Amino acid sequence: KETPQPTIVDGKPVLKRFGLQMFDANISTFAPVSNLPVPDEYVLGAGDSINVQLYGKENDSKNLQLNREGVAQLDDIGPLQLAGLTFAEASKVIKAKVAEAKIGVEAAVSMGKMRTINVFIAGEAKFPGMYSVSALTTVTQALYVAGGISDIGSLRDIRINRAGKQVGSFDLYQLLLEGNNSGDINLKHGDVLFVAPMKGQVTIDGLVNRPAVYEIKGGETVQQLVAMAGGHKANAHLKAVS
Repeated sequence: KETPQPTIVDGKPVLKRFGLQMFDANISTFAPVSNLPVPDEYVLGAGDSINVQLYGKENDSKNLQLNREGVAQLDDIGPLQLAGLTFAEASKVIKAKVAEAKIGVEAAVSMGKMRTINVFIAGEAKFPGMYSVSALTTVTQALYVAGGISDIGSLRDIRINRAGKQVGSFDLYQLLLEGNNSGDINLKHGDVLFVAPMKGQVTIDGLVNRPAVYEIKGGETVQQLVAMAGGHKANAHLKAVS
């Protein structure tokens, strides 16, 4: 168990580090992503399954499982190489094959059970280690699984390494302060998510809208820090900032 930190010192509330509350287990709304709608650009791989509903002159339902070679077997039609195709491309292939092989029969295609992938979360995550997650898992969702960021971990320097090379980085402040999730990419099997140690932090207090402890990067200014804190209040005396 972690030792609870004091919330009040010398009669004043202790300012908390901005952003860490995102991973508070008591208020988190995180839920597994296995039941989310599958985007058309989702790339199929071994372990995925696809549901095919046949209708018209023939009514039947099939569940296609992609084997280790990425091939699915559809009765009366034969093997279909689907690994590497997006869900939208695979749907077109299946519908075309059914229409070609079965006159008067059409197919409706939906995603079945998705494969799981293994990702390694290293560095200053709260609970680093190897995790099995859904193939739709993003950087932030993987961080939730690992309990979030440790007390000395960086929210602004999260790196995604794939096959020994860095393929992306994510600054959680962009998401929390600007709503920009462009760095929150989908992970792939074997990815390493590395949370770097925090390099610097500054406390901002007084007549700002969100006083807290903020993590800073090199070159950031007082003006940028005030913007992170939600700007100053109307009665702030800006000529007396110390």
